[in-house]
Amino acid sequence: MKPQALWAAAALAVTALQAGAVALPGSSFDDVSSTYFFDVKRIGAADTFFNFVFEPAGGETGLQYRISGDISATNFSLSSVTLNGTPFSLQPTAGGNFLGVVGAITGSPLEVEITGTFTGDPGSYGNLQGSLVLAPVPEPETYALMLAGLAAVGFAARRRRVH
Repeated sequence: MKPQALWAAAALAVTALQAGAVALPGSSFDDVSSTYFFDVKRIGAADTFFNFVFEPAGGETGLQYRISGDISATNFSLSSVTLNGTPFSLQPTAGGNFLGVVGAITGSPLEVEITGTFTGDPGSYGNLQGSLVLAPVPEPETYALMLAGLAAVGFAARRRRVH
């Protein structure tokens, strides 16, 4: 094959790859801050649904979490966000982000589903990014143990004051 033909074939291959680009989702979990980060780059007109599954620290099952977070997008209009099937109500902010809070979610792994529509010009791409902070919800036994400890400290203080 001649060098000019080889260069032409390479140029066509690169152009074809760019034309058929697909959305590139990514995610990570920070164990220290209990924060789940996710993003999607190169959202196109055909992309309407994204699904992220992540395992909280330790992989414990049956724990409840109160989840708060923010999601922002460029050239992508959010329709709905669910966490393990529970709707994540989004409130727009002045900065263009959406903030939301979900009450107690039980289960592991946690599944985030995002649906929406591409709003950019033909040939352009969109981006989506967000973070969710997981705050474990204490079990009733935790509160009972804490109250028993406070009662014991109060009893000891009162006994010391009386004698």
